[in-house]
Amino acid sequence: MHQRIVFAAAICWLMSSVASAQDRRELVITPEAAEKTLNLNEISVATAEKVAKACVAYAEERDLSLAVFILGPSGNIVYAYRMDGENPIEVDTAWRKAQTVLYMRTSTHAMIKRYGQGMQATMFDLGQFPYTGGLPIMVGPQLIGAIGVGGASGAEDEKCAYEALTKVVGPQPALVTD
Repeated sequence: MHQRIVFAAAICWLMSSVASAQDRRELVITPEAAEKTLNLNEISVATAEKVAKACVAYAEERDLSLAVFILGPSGNIVYAYRMDGENPIEVDTAWRKAQTVLYMRTSTHAMIKRYGQGMQATMFDLGQFPYTGGLPIMVGPQLIGAIGVGGASGAEDEKCAYEALTKVVGPQPALVTD
């Protein structure tokens, strides 16, 4: 019983301490699901679906085609979407970009800027995918997941992810500039 009280108190503290454009409880899994997974900060399927659909709408407005992967903080697939006509490699790159964000705890663009294009072979050897289009999903200072977008172009992949996250989740860290 004591553990449940401590767990509930921790959930309440986290929910009250993180400011965002929306009620945080609408963005993450329920307290009951969090208790089962021992993870208080995982993007919900409903939120992930909204983000993916916002990204697809962005792409359709610009006559682009792409794939979107949204992963939870532990790397599990929460939501994935492939627009018609996307080749398997675009789906795979979206997934790998999201994985890279979780591994590096930063955007794939920030990783490229930090390590440079010359580190690509080393990054590939480490199982990372050093191309723009992967962003952390943040609620205030908390990582609740990662998004990877592939298929348009690096710049459009990243813009799509950023616009969708900002629209659905709220303010996100600023994009890296070259």
